[in-house]
Amino acid sequence: MLKNKFNYHTGLRLIIFFLIAALIPLLLTGCAEKELINDPATGSILPTENSESLMDGQYSASTKYYDTRGYAQQLNILIKNGIITRVNLKEIDKNKADRLTVEGSDKTWTNLAVANLGTLYLRLYNELLLSQNPDEIDAISGATQTSERFVDLSAAILDLAEKGDHEPIKIDTFDTYSITSAADHDGYQGFLQASFNGTTLVSLNYDEIITEDGKSKRKSTDSSTSTEFNALFDTITKTAVTTQSLESPFPANEPAPEKVKYGECLRLLREARAPF
Repeated sequence: MLKNKFNYHTGLRLIIFFLIAALIPLLLTGCAEKELINDPATGSILPTENSESLMDGQYSASTKYYDTRGYAQQLNILIKNGIITRVNLKEIDKNKADRLTVEGSDKTWTNLAVANLGTLYLRLYNELLLSQNPDEIDAISGATQTSERFVDLSAAILDLAEKGDHEPIKIDTFDTYSITSAADHDGYQGFLQASFNGTTLVSLNYDEIITEDGKSKRKSTDSSTSTEFNALFDTITKTAVTTQSLESPFPANEPAPEKVKYGECLRLLREARAPF
């Protein structure tokens, strides 16, 4: 009898030990199935403040523009019984390829706090499914932009779910693009940085720099035309912000190399800032 009792308790302890050992990696890594509807440790459904206000159904939101890396984000969320039960994020490039299918540095990079892009997505899914609240999701080191886009899209979808509006939407985002032109015969490259808040061009900065020594053209003057490049660059960028135009203000046959490079940078910016 004592031996049987001993074996029973020993076996029970072993079972509990192995269950805990299996759960620890899951909890530490944040890796979870995309369709969790309950606490993976206890199996109990989590009560949420949203559950009484969210209407069931499939909801979708995406960004309006491709970001500076060339990706647009699209989030799909399924709600059942007032609870977020399924989450799926896609980052889509201009060739309509899913970022998860693209080989190379876009899937794994050295400063990412988790193992790879797939693990990053699962961490975000896990945090939203368990908290049911985008405000409780922390940005992941090395992937701040993707994390912030996930939070913004999640919040937009919950707003839709409160109204039961199943029409897909596109949201405004804050984006900063850095554009570089080819070098001219003197070694100067055009560098353009543009920031947008939604559809509004907030700021635009332009300079021409020799990358080998860091020499800036803003500090020089064209003696043949008495053109101060600092004043010229400030004028043309302020004009773009005022007019909200990314078209070159100069004629197509403009001979000045500075104006040609500026027009080329604007063209590259228009390509980067393409609508999704």
